[in-house]
Amino acid sequence: MKPDIYSLAKVGLSEEEINEISRCKGKEMQIRMLRKYRYRLLDEIHEKQQSLDEVDYMISKIKEL
Repeated sequence: MKPDIYSLAKVGLSEEEINEISRCKGKEMQIRMLRKYRYRLLDEIHEKQQSLDEVDYMISKIKEL
């Protein structure tokens, strides 16, 4: 199956990553590459959540003063 290039770009894959996925012959390899990108996105979400938690903590500490 040919991946939807617009959708891949919309979710944030680089042109190089899109080309790499598009060149894959089998769907298993495409899935493996997309999962790898998914894990990277999930790590970014976790990092942002930690930052958000820190900001919330600072807000609660300021309110206590």
